[in-house]
Amino acid sequence: MDQGHSRLQQYPWLPPVLLVGSVGLELVTPKIVSGAALIAVAGMAAAISGTFRYTVMIVGVGLVLTGISAFEAHHGYASAAVQVAEIVIASALALAVRRMLDSQSAKFSVVRSTAEQLQRAVLPPLPKIIGPMTVACRYEAANTVARIGGDLYAVAETPFGLRLLIADVRGKGLGAVSAVSVIVGAFHERAESEADLEGLAERLDRAVARAAEQYADPFGIDAAEAFATALLIEIDRRGATLRLLSCGHPAPYLVQDGEVRELDTGQATPPLGMRNLAPSIGGPHSYDFPTGATLLCVTDGVTEARNAAGTFFDPVSDLKPVPGGDPEQLIGALFSSVGRWTKKKRSDDMAVLAVARDAADEAVPRGQATA
Repeated sequence: MDQGHSRLQQYPWLPPVLLVGSVGLELVTPKIVSGAALIAVAGMAAAISGTFRYTVMIVGVGLVLTGISAFEAHHGYASAAVQVAEIVIASALALAVRRMLDSQSAKFSVVRSTAEQLQRAVLPPLPKIIGPMTVACRYEAANTVARIGGDLYAVAETPFGLRLLIADVRGKGLGAVSAVSVIVGAFHERAESEADLEGLAERLDRAVARAAEQYADPFGIDAAEAFATALLIEIDRRGATLRLLSCGHPAPYLVQDGEVRELDTGQATPPLGMRNLAPSIGGPHSYDFPTGATLLCVTDGVTEARNAAGTFFDPVSDLKPVPGGDPEQLIGALFSSVGRWTKKKRSDDMAVLAVARDAADEAVPRGQATA
C-alpha cells in the first residue's frame, strides 16, 4: 500500500483527468453508457494521491457530474437514484481511505521522530573542528520509515592524537541500536587510555563479545553471530600521519587535488566480537596525511551499492570530488553519486566520516575544539 501510495502521489493530475474522461465518455457514447465508473475511480485516486481537502473537492465534483448525467440519461428516477447512490458509497469509501492514510502518516511521523531522537542520542553530532582537522559526517539508514540502523562513527581527541571510529553492526533497525550504543560507549571510554590501536580494538572486541553474551539479544540476532566490522584511525597531534587498523571493514580513501585513492589497510583483523578466532592476524598501517587532503571513511552501504547492471559503486572511479577540499561538500558529492548510481534504490545503511587537514601543523591545545 505504501509503495502504491507513494507512486500515485507523483500524479496529482490523475483524478481531474478521470473526471474529464467521464464527461467525454458521456458525450461521445450512447446514453446507455455511463462514465460513473471513472468518477468512482477518480475519488479513490484522489484519496491515495492527495489531501483530505483535495479528495473532498474531487468527490464533490464527481457527485455533481453523476447527478447531471444520471437524470439526463432518461433512465428513470429509480435508475438515476441507484447510480447516484453507488457514487455516494464510492465517495464515502474514498474519504474513509484518505482518513486512514492520514492516520497512518501521523503514526509514521511519530515513529520517525522517535527513531531520529534515539539515533541522535546514540550518535550525537561530532565536533566540526578538532585541532588542525575539519570533521564532517553523515548517516542515512536503509530503513526510510524508522530512519535508524546499525552504522556508526565516533571521534575522540586523546593524548595520542585524534582517534576516529567508523563501524557497521551486523543487523538492522532497532535491533542494532543497543549494539551501536555499546560500541560507541566503549570507544569513548577507552580511546584516551589505550596506548595503541591494537589495544583499543581489543577493548572494543571484548565489549561486543560481552554484550552478546550478557544481554538479551542486543544485536537482534543470535549471540554466536554478533559482530561488527570497524575501522580505527589515529591521526597524530600534528595531523601529519595516519595510522589505520581495519577489523574487517572497507578501506578508507585519501582525496587530494581532485583525485581519490584507496588506502591499503593490509590483512584485516577479524571483526569486533570475533577477534578470538584469529587474534594475531593483521595490524595497523601508516600513511602521510598531506595538508589539504581529506580522509574519507565509509561503510559497505557505499562500496556495495549496485547499479541496474549489478556493478558495485567504486569511489576511486565514480566519485568526482568537489574543488576546495571541504569535507561536508565531499560527503554531499558522494551521497549524490551513490544516489545516481543506484537510482536511489538502496538496501543497506550508509555512514560516511570525512576528516580534512586544512590548518597549520600545530595542533590546537586540548579542550579548544569547537563544535
